[in-house]
Amino acid sequence: MIWDKPEILRKIKQLHKQGKDLSYNALAAQMQPLVSAAAYHFGSYRKAVERAGVDYAEVARRPRWTKQAIIALIKEGKRKDEDLHWSAVTKRRDDLGKAAFAALQPRLFGSWDRALHAAGLDADEISRYRKWDKDLIVYELRSRYRDHEPMNSGSIQKDDPGLHAAAVRHFSSYDGALKAARLDPEKVRERKSWDKPTVLRGLRAAKREGKHLSDSSIRRDQPDMYGAAVRLFGSFTAARDAAGIKWKREKQGT
Repeated sequence: MIWDKPEILRKIKQLHKQGKDLSYNALAAQMQPLVSAAAYHFGSYRKAVERAGVDYAEVARRPRWTKQAIIALIKEGKRKDEDLHWSAVTKRRDDLGKAAFAALQPRLFGSWDRALHAAGLDADEISRYRKWDKDLIVYELRSRYRDHEPMNSGSIQKDDPGLHAAAVRHFSSYDGALKAARLDPEKVRERKSWDKPTVLRGLRAAKREGKHLSDSSIRRDQPDMYGAAVRLFGSFTAARDAAGIKWKREKQGT
């Protein structure tokens, strides 16, 4: 392509509209001829960007990931019939996998489900029709157990109906799937189902009982409550604050 001023400006505007990273190093790695032509025709790459009506200061500090870039990768994955469920994409080592983690940033979407919705997809449908097999079912069940999430059949049907249906389909019963994941169905049914009020009550009860309420102590002594606190409040500290418990870290040696 022969680059002239109008074509250079048109291309820069197009890339900016698409949410591409227009920093010098990023674009030079992908479209060196455009960068070189911009510098030649406008005196510098920066002047070309500014002539295109783009704030170069914003371009210079813009992080790699933008909402537009993540949405584009999700749509591309959908066209290729990729499994877009969270557990599947986070196992990938390509741009789609990296985009999934980037989507969690508060400045972007805050969650993968919201990124899917922004791309016009139904997160529940993605979960329901993902490509399940026995290994993936076992992996999901054990992951939920490690994260101290509710494991009884009713909770799974509510939180992830696709997982429950696949468990029954592949293992004949939900209990069969639990056994395959080396989990005792009876103990699973006994596990407490945590919500925010339950966590707060548990923390306040622990305080009344004089228990040590440091992060490490609760994680060791009450792992179920600790896991629920992190999952529901974002961190154990946030849950402790929400319970109105004032905590001062003890100095070592005191």
